[in-house]
Amino acid sequence: MTLERLTYALTLKSAARLGGAFKKNPTERQIVIVLRTPLGTDLDEYVAGASILTAEAIGLAGYEVASPKLGSRGGIDIELICSQLKSRHSILVIWPSEYELPREINLAADRVVDVGVVRAFHLVAAAKEFAGQNIDVEDARKMLEHPPSEVFAAFRAGRPAAEVLARLASVRKELERPIVEASSSLDELVGYGEAKTWGLALARDIASWRNGTIDWGDVDRGLLLSGAPGTGKTMFAGALARSCDAKLVATSVAKWQSAGHLDDTLKAMRKSFDEASANRPSILFIDEFDGIADRSRVVGTEHETYWTQVINFLLELIDGHDRLQGVVVIGATNYPEGIDPALLRPGRLDRHIQISLPDTEERKHLARSYFGAHLSDAELNAISAATAGLTGAHFQTVGRHAKRLARAERRAVLLADVMSALPPTRKITGGERRTIAIHEAGHAVVGVRLGVGVLNTVAVPWETHAGQPLGFAHFEVEESQLRERQGCLDRIAVLLAGRAAEEVVIGSAFDGAGDAEGSDLHKASDLATRMEVQLGMGEGLGYFNLTSVKQRDRFRRSNPGVAARVERVLAREMERSREIVTGFGDAIEKIADVLVEKAVIEGEEVRRIIRETSR
Repeated sequence: MTLERLTYALTLKSAARLGGAFKKNPTERQIVIVLRTPLGTDLDEYVAGASILTAEAIGLAGYEVASPKLGSRGGIDIELICSQLKSRHSILVIWPSEYELPREINLAADRVVDVGVVRAFHLVAAAKEFAGQNIDVEDARKMLEHPPSEVFAAFRAGRPAAEVLARLASVRKELERPIVEASSSLDELVGYGEAKTWGLALARDIASWRNGTIDWGDVDRGLLLSGAPGTGKTMFAGALARSCDAKLVATSVAKWQSAGHLDDTLKAMRKSFDEASANRPSILFIDEFDGIADRSRVVGTEHETYWTQVINFLLELIDGHDRLQGVVVIGATNYPEGIDPALLRPGRLDRHIQISLPDTEERKHLARSYFGAHLSDAELNAISAATAGLTGAHFQTVGRHAKRLARAERRAVLLADVMSALPPTRKITGGERRTIAIHEAGHAVVGVRLGVGVLNTVAVPWETHAGQPLGFAHFEVEESQLRERQGCLDRIAVLLAGRAAEEVVIGSAFDGAGDAEGSDLHKASDLATRMEVQLGMGEGLGYFNLTSVKQRDRFRRSNPGVAARVERVLAREMERSREIVTGFGDAIEKIADVLVEKAVIEGEEVRRIIRETSR
């Protein structure tokens, strides 16, 4: 038990009472009460609080606790809740307000109650029970002017309330300072591709604007920057500001929301824009940009008014052309599909650039930058293979640890230092290694044969880090603004090619193509769904405004006809992949041999093997 969970248990108790959970149930029928947590809170902590509540509150002894599983890419899984709904037990469903309540749960619920925010009397009671500590209600009220996560971090058993308040005040001052700008300029960054090109062009345009050569209307004023966590979006913003000789004003949607209620959030938003305007030229960097809810997801909910006001105000701030002269707005996100379309229209954040994971050569360059130019080519190749799937931020962290080990012995960084500083790994050996090599070789061969971009590298590292891919085939694909049906079908065929290679070459299918969000099958199904119901490339011509992967997943599940159309697309492209794999089985075997032995094969070598085996 923690103070945080006990406090949440008390807030849940109030909501459960409103939902009728403590009333007698003479018929002993199943009661289902949904308790929706406040926006932006930690679902897991509330679920733990609910478990404390049902264990200790006499009136809730017959209740089970249920909650959805949140995916790392923004998806939500209700399978366990649906299973519990089939039992005879009464249930408290703890539901995150950021997500629309699914129809099946809404139909089953006897009551849906919004859990209130933590109040001073909750904190006072929890502190008394948890630590035997008496705190004044007024002190508790002042503490709760700060985000709850900070309150619970600062509050320690026996620590006086005055000291807790002092710590919270000092942290608030630190948060109000802009993030320290990166020490590198754009010229020194590696692995940023199109983003770096755009940034250098922006620096030239801002210099021309300063000199009076061009008007501000000729300068790009908005960018949506996306990429996996750790790909260096914040680092890019700092380097961009240095290259543009501009002020970096860094904030986040979470910081805006932590200010308090709606009025406080709007004031925090205006403050960020005012600071950027006062220090122009400036780069206004807004992290966690997907935290601004897409209005299509909240229509018809009690949060619709809140998010409509937030988005409308943000649009008003971004559209303030005269006041925003000299200000470039960059929104950063891990989930670009979750952005409200109105924010991406011309004149706003109308340019979208995705930062990819560094490829083989970029990882070698990062290794030289962070570990030292003295490393040999063989050592750089070993590091590049061992770091497949890692981000630039990983290199920065590993570099600090490796240099610390070298400083302790007053020498240069060794390969052993780098390897020991990498995140925990597991080895990829034996039959598993061969299977993954066949899978990735299938992607490579089908992609080359269909001309889906330019194959750069194929890799199956000797070791893999938690959460990182077991292998990959990296294609450089030019994102054409005018998409064409055959190009989309070719991409689906390439996504299914790993599974096809397993079936044709090995004679069985493994779980590498599916098993998780973001897998080959998930991506192929999503693209096929978009073709069928959004892009006008399917059997029907109807259009459905589905702006996220989650919405498309739900749409397939609730529309058997669409699911059948998607399955037909996948089946046809799977057969096409099988035909190519069957015709180039020898090439796949040879590419896999290289991957098993050397971990990495370059695109040019793959193309040579394909040419030789097709003669």
